[in-house]
Amino acid sequence: MKIQEQHLYHGAALTQIVQHKSFKALNRASEKYGHYLVNTDRHVFVKYRTKPEDETKPEDEDESSWKHIFSPEELSTIDNEIMPKKRVFLCLVCGQTTVCALDADQIQVVLDLTKKEQQWIRVRVPSGGSCHVSGSKGKLKKTVPHNSFPDKVFE
Repeated sequence: MKIQEQHLYHGAALTQIVQHKSFKALNRASEKYGHYLVNTDRHVFVKYRTKPEDETKPEDEDESSWKHIFSPEELSTIDNEIMPKKRVFLCLVCGQTTVCALDADQIQVVLDLTKKEQQWIRVRVPSGGSCHVSGSKGKLKKTVPHNSFPDKVFE
């Protein structure tokens, strides 16, 4: 099988998950690409961007910003897993910079999962700082530390 770009970026998140001391199993959770089941009880959705929003700016400059776009179908899939109060995480791979993991509560702050229209999440990464996350619906009050992933998935 040829290696596709999405395999590399999903691997950035999945490798860190499977190397965690609490990891037991990884399976496809549905037919949707990027939807995984970790340890039989945690739904992980992986989205990636290869380049920051301002592609003219080098990735290692003072700050980078990554805009992840979600289709109505992707939002519906996430909503279907959050509704029964399952453990749901969204792992946003930002090029080779970071994996910003959001839990179900954080997802619902930045996205309106009931809306049937395209939405977005922006991860702003200042040099030496944590992730600042905003979305179509709102903005997280606190930053998301780089080192919170993958531990957050296993808490």
